[in-house]
Amino acid sequence: MSAFLKEYMKKLDPTLEKVIAEPYCGGAGAALILLADGDADMVVLNDADLRVYSAWLAMLEEPERFVAKLSNVRLDIAEWLYHRDLVDGYSGSEYDFEVGFSTFYMNRTTRSGIILNAGPIGGYDQRGKWKLDARFNVQRLTNQVLWLATNRHRIRLSNFDGLSFIDRERRMPAADNTLFFIDPPYVKAGGRLYYDGMSEAKHIALSDLLTTGNIRHWILTYDDAPLIRQLYRSQKCSNISVNYSLQSKRLENEILVEPNYI
Repeated sequence: MSAFLKEYMKKLDPTLEKVIAEPYCGGAGAALILLADGDADMVVLNDADLRVYSAWLAMLEEPERFVAKLSNVRLDIAEWLYHRDLVDGYSGSEYDFEVGFSTFYMNRTTRSGIILNAGPIGGYDQRGKWKLDARFNVQRLTNQVLWLATNRHRIRLSNFDGLSFIDRERRMPAADNTLFFIDPPYVKAGGRLYYDGMSEAKHIALSDLLTTGNIRHWILTYDDAPLIRQLYRSQKCSNISVNYSLQSKRLENEILVEPNYI
């Protein structure tokens, strides 16, 4: 998606600060590539899941502590189970460094990076081709965390409901030069893959918010569900193929939606 978003960012006014905002940021890979490559001047990240928010805030505000834990954490099933249980059992209402780190650990050591209901890379017996350390290169991750900390003045982070975040940001002075990259929880499997899924009513409310024309620049990606086809029938929809490897490697179609005036 980063290459596609880079092209879209060219539509923004180059004389003003160029912003990319992710209401459901998760790992925020595409937005951070744009920031690193200079295609965006500011990234605004939001996630309603306090676990994900805590992971980002821990890296941005306590990078030295985070890097120290990266260097010392074990990569074995006993450790994996500890972090899984910590994340699953979390019911707090505010930032928690340890939960944030455990969320990050789970993201790097589970199949497809899914935190909820996913098994460890390599299986519980660690007999698979890839093991827990397959996506846990400590030096590379350390460099990435330190880069984030160095650039935190260009990253704004929040912990709102996705719809509330979009409504807030569209009223900001920089809204007309902001690209909203929106990747909501899936319709079909959202409750199985995310701690903070979306009801059908919220999917409908999101479409109402986007299709009124009050937001100038937005790109939306979704699973290819009949509800989404119906909600965005008046917009520009195209299929994209995405690799999934949570249970088995396969290609699945997702929908990319753009405003109909593009």
